[in-house]
Amino acid sequence: MKLKNTYTKGAILLILTGIFILGLMIFLDSNLKTILVVSSMIIISITCFLQAALMLITANEISKIDETQTPTSHLKQWQNFRAFQKKQRHWNMPVYYTLLSIALGVYMYELLKNVDLWKMILTFAITYSWMLFAYFYLGKKEIKKQDAKLDGIISELKSLENQFQ
Repeated sequence: MKLKNTYTKGAILLILTGIFILGLMIFLDSNLKTILVVSSMIIISITCFLQAALMLITANEISKIDETQTPTSHLKQWQNFRAFQKKQRHWNMPVYYTLLSIALGVYMYELLKNVDLWKMILTFAITYSWMLFAYFYLGKKEIKKQDAKLDGIISELKSLENQFQ
């Protein structure tokens, strides 16, 4: 299924990103290897790995949907997946963005601690403004797009079910 492949590819990219960040951390210049920089890179990598695991779990849930079942059973499977996805999103997005924000804040503070205060504040303001925009606008827009796809599948299955009755 196309949806399953999307989640699987996303998980693979997140795993590779986490490995890349850990590789950067290992080969980082010793002058930059402070506890704060290393810990923030570890937090970002762990966040990538956790998100990848969640995406693989979602892909597994999608693969459990059996298209050969009766329309009623098939519809029920998609409705169960939709409920799973809503429950997952309820806690996943805030946790993901919170971990990412903390790690990024610690990392940026450590790198910018020797610059003028106004430059540090400006950098933090721009970065966190972008993260808020990504969470509240882009994230919600993507959720609506995914919901529309699932609603389309479910409504098609409902109409198919009604035709058989």
